[in-house]
Amino acid sequence: MANFQPLNKNKHQALKVKLDPSYSHSAQSHIVPISVFELPQIQAEYPIVFIKDAETGRFHLVALLGLRPQENLFHKKDDWNALYIPQHLSNYPFLLSASPQQPDNFVVGIDLDSDTVSETNGEALFSDNGEQTKYLAQVTENLVRANSQLDATQNFIQTMVEKGLLASQSLTIKPANNEEFNVTGLYSIDEAAFNELNDSDYQALKGKGFITAIYSCLFSTQRIAKLVHLTES
Repeated sequence: MANFQPLNKNKHQALKVKLDPSYSHSAQSHIVPISVFELPQIQAEYPIVFIKDAETGRFHLVALLGLRPQENLFHKKDDWNALYIPQHLSNYPFLLSASPQQPDNFVVGIDLDSDTVSETNGEALFSDNGEQTKYLAQVTENLVRANSQLDATQNFIQTMVEKGLLASQSLTIKPANNEEFNVTGLYSIDEAAFNELNDSDYQALKGKGFITAIYSCLFSTQRIAKLVHLTES
């Protein structure tokens, strides 16, 4: 269980964060949230899908890390099996959250229970005089950038729903060395529906800058074969 606490230079001045090239905190995660701005990089290595919250009905944009729950095929003991790291993973053990006292202000939080956080090894967060280090400044910049992309990502998802461009997808996986199994609960861009859009709807999507994002989602389905290959490795 994560234990995120707002960073405080008085309480946390001695904290350090050790870099984890294997992103071990995600070892049992088969999906990771992604931003619409990441799609061109994501599609080169991960399948991009949408999932639906059964309780709220809200869709989320994610990359598949595995084909089964709690299966991460990109996590290796000391490394990560892809060149591009989704920012949701690379930003850990930090997050940006609204201040309870001032909801319009955001504060940097850190997971104090993370194995990467200690007072002995890693990158210092604060200098001896309590000033934030270059490392923490870069972390904060990354978090602010990711947070600024949330509305655009949700706009992309909502537009796909409104235009009828999402379709339920079921996968039948047949690994060479394992039993066949099905993957359900996924949604993807309906290529046929996209191709049948009228000029007005197409131009509206183009005006929002979503055409590249849509093609990234479509192209990424080729990466499912990569996941199947990794299950056989």
